[in-house]
Amino acid sequence: MRGERIEMSTFSVQLTVRQYETDFNGHVNHVVYFDWADHARIEYLRRAGLVVETFLANKTAPVILQAEIRYLRELRAGEDVTVTCEPSYGEGKTFTMHHGFIRNDGTVAAELQQVMGILDHPTRRLVPNPHQVLRALATQPDLLEPTKTP
Repeated sequence: MRGERIEMSTFSVQLTVRQYETDFNGHVNHVVYFDWADHARIEYLRRAGLVVETFLANKTAPVILQAEIRYLRELRAGEDVTVTCEPSYGEGKTFTMHHGFIRNDGTVAAELQQVMGILDHPTRRLVPNPHQVLRALATQPDLLEPTKTP
């Protein structure tokens, strides 16, 4: 269906805030959230068999086109945080990667949304249907499939 979006299963990694990731205010520096999101996204792709070498061999790679973050609560050194990674695909050449940064008590500390695409290196253009491209390159494409709800 045109405009229909497919919500993918949520993937997460657990991290502990390190002292050097904080700023003068004693909370996590804004740039660190983007690093954590990159880490979660790379791990999400890696578990499906999508590693750097795969992208290089196929002359493609994910690219971030836009990013927007909302800071909701502070995270401080020593706190544990769960970073979620959940893509959603529609029609066209882009998709959205949703990241949540969740404290141990379940409080959402921040939310990051990234509009992404798959860049074709030779043409320097986005490829159509990024979900299908990722599935075709993955060694375990089922790990990229939507969560099945009854």
